[in-house]
Amino acid sequence: MTLRAGGFAWLLRHELRLALRGTGARRSWLARTLPLILLATVPALAGVALAVALAHIGGARLPARVDAMLTGVASAVVAGLLLLMVATAMIAALRTFYDRGDLDLLLSAPVPRARVLAAKAVGVAVTVAAPFMLIVVPFALASALLGSPARLALVVMIAVLATLATAVALTVTSALIAAVGARRARVVAQLAAAAVGGLAFLVSQAPNLAPGLAGRAAATLGHRWPAPLDWPGRAALGEPGPLAAMVALAVAAAWAAARLGARVLGTREASVRTTARTTRPRFATGLTRVVVAKELRLLVRDPELITQVALRLIYLIPLGALVLRGAGDGAGVAGGVTAAAGLLAASLAWIVVLAEDAPDLLAAAPVAARRVARAKLIAACIVPVAVVAAAAVALAVSTPWAAVVTLIGGTGAAVTAALLQAWFGRPAPRSAFRRRQQGSFVIGVGEIVLAAAWAGTATLLARGSVAAIAPGLVVATIMAGAIEARRARREPGA
Repeated sequence: MTLRAGGFAWLLRHELRLALRGTGARRSWLARTLPLILLATVPALAGVALAVALAHIGGARLPARVDAMLTGVASAVVAGLLLLMVATAMIAALRTFYDRGDLDLLLSAPVPRARVLAAKAVGVAVTVAAPFMLIVVPFALASALLGSPARLALVVMIAVLATLATAVALTVTSALIAAVGARRARVVAQLAAAAVGGLAFLVSQAPNLAPGLAGRAAATLGHRWPAPLDWPGRAALGEPGPLAAMVALAVAAAWAAARLGARVLGTREASVRTTARTTRPRFATGLTRVVVAKELRLLVRDPELITQVALRLIYLIPLGALVLRGAGDGAGVAGGVTAAAGLLAASLAWIVVLAEDAPDLLAAAPVAARRVARAKLIAACIVPVAVVAAAAVALAVSTPWAAVVTLIGGTGAAVTAALLQAWFGRPAPRSAFRRRQQGSFVIGVGEIVLAAAWAGTATLLARGSVAAIAPGLVVATIMAGAIEARRARREPGA
């Protein structure tokens, strides 16, 4: 069937094709289909098995208290899923609006802006809903075939939540563009997405962070929530009235977000102002200082990298809470911080060393290449080492030995990970940051193994166990092999 050029279906097909290209759909049919089949097999089998196990209670009438608790739990799960979807939708919206570079072309075409934005919004919603549909659809279909058609409401609710999340993401993004401009909006939106995703993670860690508050929140799930607060849970359980209300809410939110987005994008060019700087530029002295300052400035300007760093720092909050409460012995904290420092340094080293925008300019500069490389590694390790130092200071009050181990192990993990990436990573543009591991599977595995070995060494050493020698030998073996491989590559004729 031939689609009319410029129509909604034509634009939507364009968006979905671009989304598939981001997942590696340019490879052969077998290479891109086999992983999808394997990925769908596990949730399909688990969903059918769960549907069979729950088939006997499909039409059973539950006691009032159990029904109220089930509704409360369902509402809480729906709220958590919406939070995760909003974070995903904000990142997807930023990518579809800016990273693809086709927005200005589409807006200048003789096509209504609302149609362009609607197609992009549907593409974002499909991207957000796809992973959850993969999990929910097998269970819902199997349940319907076994006599519980009300569970098909789960599929509808996933679509509703994805639509609501996309509407929220478009509204927030449009408001940020109108308030601070497109360039700053990208950074703020990326940080907001990281904060939302981190908030969802922290909520899941509530029993560890605030046991009392988590207990009271769990107790409230046993009471009947007043309408309309219980509509999400009742809709997920298959009640027609609340389900229809949620669908209507999603449609209204999508319509309002599309209207706002079209208005903001339509006036974006008119609101752009260029201001000349009145301050005189200041030039620093010293090669290391200049290179480090330049790399840190570029890191701050990279929204996606800021998101990666922010999320990894958020993941360390539960460890910090254990330290402040005195609930941990410090060994687990030392291992967690060490692993995070290694993985973070690997990401930063890839950006700083391998994603250099002007490698020819640096190669032609009248300075030693070794000094430039050393300055770049210092820039890549500054943030991880700062995180390690902060964790060590927090640990020093309760467990001084664990603080020393954290400082040494975290610094070692950061430095070795950065060296491994700088020596063997493949150069690529910054836009390929999300797909950097596809270029070198061995380096990707090496990063994970090295971080795990450092974490094991730090954990066991903080506990005073001689077994720390074993993971330490793994670290030494990896680095010795890396040094030998690098030396062999440098030898003439190798």
